[in-house]
Amino acid sequence: MAKKREYFAGANTKTGYASCFHQIVGNKYKKVFIMKGSAGCGKSTFMKRIGERALREGFDVEYIHCSADSNSLDGVLLPEKGIAVVDGTAPHVMNMKYPSARENIINLGEFWDESKLKSQREELISLTDRKLACYANIYRALSAAGSIREIRNSLVSEALLEKKMAGFVNRIGKKLIKPGSGEESICIQTAFNHNGFDSLPTFASAANVYLIRDKFDISYRLLEMIREYAEKVGADRIVSYDPVDFKKLEAVYFPKEDLLFVPEQKYVPGETKKAENKPIDTARFINKGVYAEIRQKDRAAFKLYKALLEAAKQYFQEASQLHERIERIYIRAMDFARLNDYTNKFIAELFKA
Repeated sequence: MAKKREYFAGANTKTGYASCFHQIVGNKYKKVFIMKGSAGCGKSTFMKRIGERALREGFDVEYIHCSADSNSLDGVLLPEKGIAVVDGTAPHVMNMKYPSARENIINLGEFWDESKLKSQREELISLTDRKLACYANIYRALSAAGSIREIRNSLVSEALLEKKMAGFVNRIGKKLIKPGSGEESICIQTAFNHNGFDSLPTFASAANVYLIRDKFDISYRLLEMIREYAEKVGADRIVSYDPVDFKKLEAVYFPKEDLLFVPEQKYVPGETKKAENKPIDTARFINKGVYAEIRQKDRAAFKLYKALLEAAKQYFQEASQLHERIERIYIRAMDFARLNDYTNKFIAELFKA
């Protein structure tokens, strides 16, 4: 049975938009189609139709979701066919390195009615500028939140029992993690957008799940140690980064062992398959006496951190509303009948035996 995996290939972080598109697509695909076009021009629907056809044909599919709106797609990958179709518009711009030999452009702007867009030119410019202003404030809020989080991490590190954590990782690693080719790949399971932290069922199929209970924000330290152990023994793994700070890990999955380590608040379980969940409480790695001395400062920092994330979320919501208005203008200018014909022909050619 064909399988699908859903994840993000980038995120809006404290330092701006961070993209993993090039690492994910890399040189794995013999044919890469780069889509160009505006909001509302049908890029996401185009890619969804390719994915649906692939699943019906029995091919595994990887759906790359849009970090700003997880209901939309930024890409669809067909590993078995060596085909990738990705959105190459900002902020995840992709250009052709080997034109025609490997990459081809799909320009959905060809299906616009320019006369309908000319009459709303000024409105489009105004809405786009307002949306960009929202994103500037989003990044300011996320940057401030990131700085406060670093203060908190610095505080809590005073109470961290690092040797105890390292010993735990070494014991669990010897028991569960096996050597392999040492390959590491990336699948981002969480983005921060108008929904706040928006997690996908990226690792929902994992049979063995260690859920990290963490009120001290030290799970990333535990995950980094697990990753280091995996590097040392050459274990294959898939990593997911924290959506606000790409220098921190949010999850580590071992395909060979079907084993996942993830904070419990970020875990999205499968709809049918029930995993064997085991808890890891990070309180075991905290010196209670030392933490008691910094508790008030930690709580104050966490309160400010959450307030800044809420401000970023509100700006995201405003940007999302502006994006919808931009979409509506382009949708009214699209010739979807022509686009549908083109899509049918493209998919037929793509899956031609």
